Amino acid sequence: MSPSYKLTFAILMMVVWGCGFSTEKRRPKQIEDTHDQREVKRVSEADIINKTAELGDSITQIAGSVFMGKISEKYAEGGYEAAAEFCSMNAYPLTDSLAKEYKVFLKRVSNKNRNPNNAPSDLEKQVLEAYEYSVEQGDEIGVNVQFIRPGDTILYNKPIRIPSELCLNCHGSPSQISEEVQAILKEDYPHDKATGYKVGDLRGMWSLKFLKKEIVQDL
Repeated sequence: MSPSYKLTFAILMMVVWGCGFSTEKRRPKQIEDTHDQREVKRVSEADIINKTAELGDSITQIAGSVFMGKISEKYAEGGYEAAAEFCSMNAYPLTDSLAKEYKVFLKRVSNKNRNPNNAPSDLEKQVLEAYEYSVEQGDEIGVNVQFIRPGDTILYNKPIRIPSELCLNCHGSPSQISEEVQAILKEDYPHDKATGYKVGDLRGMWSLKFLKKEIVQDL
C-alpha cells in the first residue's frame, strides 16, 4: 500500500468515526417506538386521587339522576305509594346494575339506614361520622378520596342530602308520611331508621371503590 493511499484511508476512517459510525446494527425505528410505548407510566398520588374524584363525581351524578328520575316517574304513575314500592323493590337492584355497568363497587350507605344492605362498613362509618360532625359544626362537606391499605384500592365518598319535599313522603316525620306508605315501610323494613329528615339534611353518602391499577390506566 503506497504512503498516499495509507494517508487517504486513515483520513476516511477518521471522518467515519467522527460521524458516529458503529459496527453495532441500529434497531429499526418501529422497534424503538414500541420500546418507548412500553415505558412505565409515572403518575403521582395526587394524579390518582384527582382522577378518582373525577370518575366518582361523574358516576354518582349519573346514578343520582337515574334514581331520582325513576322515583319521580313512579310517583307520577301512582303517587307516594308507588314511589315507596319502587324504592322497596328496585332501589338496591338499580344501584347494583349501575355498579356492573361502570365496573365499580357502588352503594349508598347511612348510619340511619332503611335497607340493611345500606349499613356502612367500619371505614365507611368513620367517614360518615366525620361528615356528621362537620355538619353539626356548620362546616362545608365534600368528596372524600383515600387509599385503602395495602393501597391497591381507592375509596371514594360523597355526601347525600335530602334533595326535595318529595323525599319527605318516605323520609320525613310521621305526620308527613301517609298511613299507606307507613304500612309499606313497616312490612318491608321492620327496623327502618330512615325517617325524621328535613330538606337539606345529610341522608348518608355514596361509597365507591376503585382499583388503583385501573385508575392509572385511565391517566
